[in-house]
Amino acid sequence: MPAGDVEAGPELSAVVLGYRAGEALRPVLEALYGELEALGEEFELVVVANYDEGMSDRTPEVAADFAAAHRSARTVARAKEGAMGWDLRSGLDEARGRFVVVIDGDGQNPPADVVRAYRALAEGRHDVVKGRRVTRHDGLYRRLLSAAYNLVFALLFGTWGIWDINGKPKGLTRSALDRLELRSDDWFLDAELVLAARRQGMRIGEIPVEFRESAARASFVRPGAILEFARHMLRYRLRGRP
Repeated sequence: MPAGDVEAGPELSAVVLGYRAGEALRPVLEALYGELEALGEEFELVVVANYDEGMSDRTPEVAADFAAAHRSARTVARAKEGAMGWDLRSGLDEARGRFVVVIDGDGQNPPADVVRAYRALAEGRHDVVKGRRVTRHDGLYRRLLSAAYNLVFALLFGTWGIWDINGKPKGLTRSALDRLELRSDDWFLDAELVLAARRQGMRIGEIPVEFRESAARASFVRPGAILEFARHMLRYRLRGRP
């Protein structure tokens, strides 16, 4: 992004990943938009509504309707070429703010967490801020899976002191985002972001968050995703890139 465009951009870009959220995306966007308006800073709300071709999914329509009714909202809706990481990078590419905060659109993170992450970044003590799920309502299976993943991750990469690698929101300064050069198209992007930030000596902060049960959609974390995590961790450990 040209420097002039960044300078003309808003204070905060809030990026919402809405993949297959459908109608459940609407109340999340409404609540988040209200939080952003109350913040009193110039902002934009970027709704990522990428979709699978040939699959019935109202998410792009919901996102477009919301953006048409809200001045500071816009959408990214493209046929899918990757998984979560590709969606996240699609949103980051569109963000123009001095600070960028990403959150999922399924309602599991309270929308107020976006503002909390922004405030932590704006204090100037961190280049990257991430959520750490200290209260979880998503079931024993997901909690055990997360604990095992984070333990293996810490053993492989020495990330003691940073926990819940996949926790959201994820927030970055503009400078940090431009330097990270993220590449992953899948679930490993959360981990790549943290590892790349550590490699460059960036200051990473955590905020405690509540993680709610999702009533909007089933979890996308399946046994295949676990194998994908493991493969990418080993590849990154051996090569230093995803």
